[in-house]
Amino acid sequence: MTLRYLATGLPGNPAACRFISWEKATWSFFCRSDSSVVVSAAGTSSSSCSRGPRGISSKMELRVLWALVLWALLHLGMITAIPLENQRNTSPAFSTAHLFTFSLLPTLDVRDLTCLECRTAAGVIAAMMAEGATVEEIEDQVILDCVLLDLFPPDVCSGMVRLSGAEVLYVLNETEYDHETVCGWLLGGHCEHDQLSPWTVSIPGDKPAPSHPEPTGPTDSVVRILHLSDLHADLLYDEGSAVHCAHPSCCRHAYGDPGPGEEAAGRWGALAKCDIPLRTLTDLLDQAALTEPDLVYVTGDLPPHDVWAQSHASNLLAINTTVQLIAKHFPDVPILHTVGNHESAPVNSYVVPRAYADGWSMGWLYDSLAEVWAPWLPDEVLPDVRQGGYFSYSPVPGLRILSVNMNYCNTQNWWLLLQRNDPAGQLQWLVEQLASAELAKEHVHLLGHIPPGGGSCDHSWSHNFNLIVARFESTIRGMFFGHNHGDSWQILYDPDDYVRPVAVAFSGPAGTSGSTHNPSFRVYMVDGGHSEATWTVLDMETYNMNMTLANLQGGRPEYALRYQAQESYGVTSLTPASLDSLVVAMATDAELFRVFLRPARSSFPNPPPNPSASLHRQNGIFRRPTKSLNTTSSPMQSLHQRPCPPPLQAQPQVPGVPPPSAYYLQHTIAHARMRQHRRTNGGTKDKRAVAAAKTVTVTSREEERKSEEGHLSPKP
Repeated sequence: MTLRYLATGLPGNPAACRFISWEKATWSFFCRSDSSVVVSAAGTSSSSCSRGPRGISSKMELRVLWALVLWALLHLGMITAIPLENQRNTSPAFSTAHLFTFSLLPTLDVRDLTCLECRTAAGVIAAMMAEGATVEEIEDQVILDCVLLDLFPPDVCSGMVRLSGAEVLYVLNETEYDHETVCGWLLGGHCEHDQLSPWTVSIPGDKPAPSHPEPTGPTDSVVRILHLSDLHADLLYDEGSAVHCAHPSCCRHAYGDPGPGEEAAGRWGALAKCDIPLRTLTDLLDQAALTEPDLVYVTGDLPPHDVWAQSHASNLLAINTTVQLIAKHFPDVPILHTVGNHESAPVNSYVVPRAYADGWSMGWLYDSLAEVWAPWLPDEVLPDVRQGGYFSYSPVPGLRILSVNMNYCNTQNWWLLLQRNDPAGQLQWLVEQLASAELAKEHVHLLGHIPPGGGSCDHSWSHNFNLIVARFESTIRGMFFGHNHGDSWQILYDPDDYVRPVAVAFSGPAGTSGSTHNPSFRVYMVDGGHSEATWTVLDMETYNMNMTLANLQGGRPEYALRYQAQESYGVTSLTPASLDSLVVAMATDAELFRVFLRPARSSFPNPPPNPSASLHRQNGIFRRPTKSLNTTSSPMQSLHQRPCPPPLQAQPQVPGVPPPSAYYLQHTIAHARMRQHRRTNGGTKDKRAVAAAKTVTVTSREEERKSEEGHLSPKP
């Protein structure tokens, strides 16, 4: 495990968002902190085998063939969003081909190896196309090499290549960028390349004085907002099937059954590379409904992770099934959606308008989203959904919801190699909507799937987004994302000095399971429902289930309050200034940092203790009783009548529970200390501040290492 500092911005500019990320490197495969770039353990990297049916005549030819396969699989979505920690009883992590290539070039950095292969493969494909090879011929060769090298099962090789091949080859043929730039943009900072040209959007001046109202005391009116994200229900989940298999996603009989002594898929799911069955999603929604939300935000990724076996029809079925199930559980509550990277088939593939003239289109998805989202949206906003998968809507006076399609910043979306400059005009639309809200004195909640500022979001897009957020910081009162599958938040800073916090982006936990994640959901307490409402996030609660315990005991899973932010962290609100102060405090308070890490973990290595006696069970969920709404009226009509619920007692922590390896604090503790130094030294930065920051980083890394080894227990 290593700590990595990530930054986003344009050349010469500091990062718009800073954060600590946990990164696991496996030879030339790597896991990125945002969970969007995690390679299937069945697939490995690098070159070659002994001899293929076409008579390989040299190591170079062998290397070129392997590079072709690797590049194709990389582009075609075999980098999936399935965490793979703690994987057991699977095929070897490194193939013979991988080890052979690594032995040929032992002095190369493992990430450079991936970069070299990507560039070589891109050149080979371009040469094949120049020689007149058809799309089908190139696809056939890639599938053959994938099978011969035993990279994935044959159905995975064939399915992914057939699904994505024509798109990728079209983009390669049309893009203005060379091979080095293409690979560098896709692989990130480890693959050096010329900086892609920055671009801008028009942002109005006359910025009003920053306003981030802090609560002065208990409020009598609180709106409860339920946040659901990354539900990934698998409609073909099979109880009793193998949880570890050669496929990128398991828990289906079609992908294997467990052998003697091997783990089988449980009734409610598995802590492995599996998604949840529909019954588990239904139960999660049953439990979430007990929190009595006034609004529901769904931040995307509804289809499962079987990306090689998907089609437009299968993804639409998963989307429609999930949307209707959510609607059934919240019949009188406004439900606002945003689109994730897994809604499309192929995964990550969101066509840019430049390609529409050649017959490519996103109409199959956007038209369907407009139809299934229509019950909660007025007719006048549906054209925006059909055009670009985004919308603006005010469900209650004083609050405007902006749903943004973050797939137009996704660095795994190969279509952006054709049109990076504000695809679909969405950022300019966002500026116009925020300017309109500012003029109308409305407050805005912004919904998206991929958070800005990380490795999954294009730097120029993210930089422009940060400029927009900073300009309208007094209008935006909350931003809500998903994608990471972990429980986290991110602070954005004023681009004029990168010291003053301007906004907070909350990333909700996933409803699906994973190697270290149990199904979870989050509830925000927001100041709203009255004439002077600020719509500021006051507090948040995270609930999750214990998958292992549920499968062992039978019956319904029990969802427990994992933590409550105000009580756990000692803050009075979740405004940018409040969370910035919390992070600065964590820079010097190791115990507070450990408190932050432990509650956010959504897995249970051991059965958890009983929840606090002050909580009671309501059909499986542990929480204090709250006054029920009048069922004869809409929840939104009764917001002003709802009292602020009493604070909930956070669940006691298990001694010795390590923090999550895939979880990250989206804010750099080290730079928090440097910012603190600049505040007291006129904005300057010297070697002492840098040394102090490095000390914090090293200390945090050492504490995390000890924690994962089981040596770190909570203080009494």
